[in-house]
Amino acid sequence: MAEQQNRFISERLSANLAGALRLLDAAERALSARDVRLANVVLGFEADARTGVAPTVSAVRGDAAVEGVLDLAMRVADLARIAWRTDRVHPAQEQVLELRDDVDSVRAQAATAMAGGFEELSTLTRVIARADARAAAMARQCNLRRLACPAF
Repeated sequence: MAEQQNRFISERLSANLAGALRLLDAAERALSARDVRLANVVLGFEADARTGVAPTVSAVRGDAAVEGVLDLAMRVADLARIAWRTDRVHPAQEQVLELRDDVDSVRAQAATAMAGGFEELSTLTRVIARADARAAAMARQCNLRRLACPAF
């Protein structure tokens, strides 16, 4: 019985994580392609994505990792939405590539977790936090470094 319950928890966490990763993939595509429309679509899915994730009893760390991936997806989509506006100083290409590398690390660590290594959730959480911090810093820079418009 306990083995069956663990299998159910593992399958539910894998499904939740896979759904969150699909949203993160779309957000990253929006950033790399400078696609504001796709970024807005991702941001529009936030409520649906969060209500679609059913909490998993006895898997608090797993649920936290899923929430972290969703938060990261929203942050990357928001960055994609604002970064390429004409009134902003755009992020450097190296910054974008570093963030994309971080997102790739999140994907790889999540794949490890879904393949049966849910004991590695703490590593996944750290990787998510690093990517989220980078995306947040980039978004702050875009918001703070608006191009000055001289008043005449």
